[in-house]
Amino acid sequence: MNNLIKPRALKKGDLVGIIAPSSPLAEESHVEFTVSWLDKLGLKVKLGKNVFCQRGDHAGTEQERLDDLHQIWSDPQVAAVFSLRGGNSSAGLLPHIDFEMLKRHPKIFMGFSDITALLIAIHQRTDMVVFHGPTAGLFFESAYTFHYFKKAVFKREPLGLIVDPIPANIWQPQYPPTRVVISEGFGKGPLTGGSLTLIRQLMGTPFEIQTEGKILFIEEVGEDPHCVDRMLTQLLLAGKLQKAAGILVGECVDCRPGSSRRRRFNINQSLETVLRDRLGKLGIPIVFGLRFGHGSEKFTLPLGVMATLECSHKDVRFRIDEGATL
Repeated sequence: MNNLIKPRALKKGDLVGIIAPSSPLAEESHVEFTVSWLDKLGLKVKLGKNVFCQRGDHAGTEQERLDDLHQIWSDPQVAAVFSLRGGNSSAGLLPHIDFEMLKRHPKIFMGFSDITALLIAIHQRTDMVVFHGPTAGLFFESAYTFHYFKKAVFKREPLGLIVDPIPANIWQPQYPPTRVVISEGFGKGPLTGGSLTLIRQLMGTPFEIQTEGKILFIEEVGEDPHCVDRMLTQLLLAGKLQKAAGILVGECVDCRPGSSRRRRFNINQSLETVLRDRLGKLGIPIVFGLRFGHGSEKFTLPLGVMATLECSHKDVRFRIDEGATL
């Protein structure tokens, strides 16, 4: 992408802003813990004035959350903007965001889950690299997460070959394995993606995801396989999957059969079966189980940078080829 705008990499002494564009935290003390970790990285912190507001499961009104986004982002001293958490309602901000202002002041912006709506919209409206990665309170959730978080925002070099976390117990491996090949092949293109629920929510809007020629990454949490099947079917009907250069599916935490009351097997097949049925004949490389999304171990994915996916039943190699920061 010739017009790709990259933010400056972080360095010690930088000021980072924290906003709550989705749902509020249950415990305010969690912010103190997060700030202490940022302090260990040599970073200073500026909180949005409305981060502790609450309106149902929203972190304040749309106007309060929008004001924090604009005020923190427009501050020339702020080098990065981190979302406090995901949850619900960030998509409601999209029609009111001043994308031109955001574009004039490139900054690192990171989050996942409900923050997917902001990531996709900001990237597509501004051509700015944004980061699908841990929210402000989760970058220290595991050594694996912390490693890729630091590498993504403090280094200018590409993230390179993505490796798997070291298993906690080799005798009781987690399901799914980290690299389940759904379809073999080779694909190269810029990264885009996020939470499947939020990608679906943006369909039919001016902010719907652009996937042609791109490496699409998707993940989900707490949805039965039959619900994931519905979402994938909608994206297929909309032509959003057929022209992708490749697809990464995260581990999809708590998406095994039986999460809801619909426990009958003919309604709830395994998620792996759903993926093979829906995606297996697209003729592009597809892998299931990489560790990004809602698990405690997650690598950071910069939207917009070039990546390569090579899948065979002998090996899977996913590589982020382009640096995300200046």
